[in-house]
Amino acid sequence: GTFSVVPELYFQLYTIHTTYLNHILPAVYILLPGKKQRLYKTMLEEIKKLAPDFDPPNVMIDFERASMNAIKNLFPTTNLSGCFFHLCQNVYRAVTRFGLKTLYGENENFAQQIRLLPALAFLPTTDVIATFDEIKAQFPAEVNVRAAKFDIVLWNVNTNTLQGRHRTNNVVEGWNNRFTSLMNCSHPNIWKFLKGLKKEQCYVDAQIIQAEAGVRQARRREQIRRETRILNLLNEPTTTNFEKLMALAQNITLKDS
Repeated sequence: GTFSVVPELYFQLYTIHTTYLNHILPAVYILLPGKKQRLYKTMLEEIKKLAPDFDPPNVMIDFERASMNAIKNLFPTTNLSGCFFHLCQNVYRAVTRFGLKTLYGENENFAQQIRLLPALAFLPTTDVIATFDEIKAQFPAEVNVRAAKFDIVLWNVNTNTLQGRHRTNNVVEGWNNRFTSLMNCSHPNIWKFLKGLKKEQCYVDAQIIQAEAGVRQARRREQIRRETRILNLLNEPTTTNFEKLMALAQNITLKDS
């Protein structure tokens, strides 16, 4: 969702994006007055009324418990996954929250140890706990370990990576930023908001035409090289999981936004 572009009566603009011919495009725009589970449930029920056959096999989402619960309640067979970028973002925010931001920025050994944590997401789910125990051994004995808030399958990206599927919803974040720039003001009145939304939909319609014409979205060379490195690491049979983590951590950047 995005917040600053909505009229004063509403809390957020919630968007659902879909993959169409390898293009990720907004398919549904919803103005919501809050972010509670019951609101998300009502929203999804209304979508089901409009599209009774709507039953997505895969859904990627931020780590927001209310929306996750609503999706699983209405679409119990959907494969729900969390965005890897937001996983990394939350790890970095925890570093900041515990007063370790300066140490992380100045001590590369410590930073490498921290990056091992999100790197766990690349391992097969069955290997995560044992490898996490190896990571714990790298930290001081007095470090406390809390119970996990989210199941491993929710934040694991091993299958998505090996099958060439998206690990992040950064395209959606990019859309939020672009639409905010298009509106060029905070909390417009409803008429200006609708005018902006219509303009955006014209742009989306043009993207659909491009997709159907076979136009491919460009990928940066560094992105392609990083993806190749990660796949090579995951498919390397002779290295241990911990060795893979050490190498994978070199391909991870932690930041707040």
